[in-house]
Amino acid sequence: MSQILTQVEAILKDKYQPALSNQISTNPSPFLEKIKRVPLTNNTIKCAAPIGLNGGFGFGAEGESTPASGAQRYAEFTLDAVDMYVDIQISNKTVQLASSNAAAMINALDSEVQGSYRSAEWNLSRALFGDGRGILTSLISATTNRSTYSTFVVSDVSKLMEGLRVDIYSYAGATATEGTLLDVNKGARIIAIDRAVRLVTVDSPSVSARTALDEDGVTPMGTYGFLTVQNSYKRELCGLGAIYDSETPTLYGVNKRDNPWIRPIEIDAQNELSDRVLYKAIKEAKDYKGSKIDLVMMGDEAFAAYQDYMRSNNVVVADKQRFVGGAVGYKVLCGAQETVIVNERFVPTDEAWGVDTSAFLLEATPWEFMAKDGAVFLPMPGTSVYRALLTSYGNLLCTNPGGCVRITNCSLLGE
Repeated sequence: MSQILTQVEAILKDKYQPALSNQISTNPSPFLEKIKRVPLTNNTIKCAAPIGLNGGFGFGAEGESTPASGAQRYAEFTLDAVDMYVDIQISNKTVQLASSNAAAMINALDSEVQGSYRSAEWNLSRALFGDGRGILTSLISATTNRSTYSTFVVSDVSKLMEGLRVDIYSYAGATATEGTLLDVNKGARIIAIDRAVRLVTVDSPSVSARTALDEDGVTPMGTYGFLTVQNSYKRELCGLGAIYDSETPTLYGVNKRDNPWIRPIEIDAQNELSDRVLYKAIKEAKDYKGSKIDLVMMGDEAFAAYQDYMRSNNVVVADKQRFVGGAVGYKVLCGAQETVIVNERFVPTDEAWGVDTSAFLLEATPWEFMAKDGAVFLPMPGTSVYRALLTSYGNLLCTNPGGCVRITNCSLLGE
């Protein structure tokens, strides 16, 4: 058996690891494809972010004092690395049955690897646009319990997928502001989603929404609880949501309220998204924040509204850009600057987020398999299943978050 596993591991490391590492580093989003990568060297990521201009310039006259010094001001950004994993499992039975046929072994392994990769791609793409807390959606109804499953209504299903394992947090009382995670609500698997009515079914009979609340009561948070990916609450990437969400109090250790320069520029499209709106946003970012917006990511309704605007006004597209992950963007001219417009499913549906991709970096270790004594596949305790874990550690950081742009109310009126 050890010889068979050695062959499987060799296939995994030689055939799949290079491709998986490359795909995970580029495919999840055009945004991820365009930003810089930096090797992680310390668990705490730090950078010095410049604030405004150097203050030492001034005009003068002969015999008059030269300008007073005014060294460039900086803020120290700090951010801890997070753990990222791709889990690949294969049963002992599968290994044995495929051991006499190399092609069968590769096919069996391929289906497991591709399934794990799709999960990693989807979750990493989602996390890039989150705020680090990892909240997928809020619970807005009490649970209907059955003998083997539970159903409940959520506020949003865009970040949920069948098969995902989630932790279901509930508020323990009418005054609670922090969620409580009971053991019975850990790692519940989503088995069905009715997206039309936002009804979710999980494979757990647990009480998952209302706890110690009366029939009509809700908490100060306005909901009964929330869902996260298993074990991921407050452990995800510090994504773009941390920059754009005005309710997030701090960013990279800096208080947003006391430091308005760290907050992105906000423009209200007033349900009339056009090149003029984009130009205004991009010009303000350049003039006041020193930012060159080269990528604008639009939610679904915003992108549909912009496409409608282009058709109605015969907007000339400079070019189309195809990304590795399959997305296609429009290259458009905003004034004298070329900017790529793409549809991004994890941006709020009626918003557009503009970024200067040169200001972002993903500081992370390479994707590598965790090994013990050279072995990649390790038996899972109490099971007949072997597990391989592809790992990376790092986080996302922006050196000029105030130079980002958020355009709201981008959908068409009446939609």
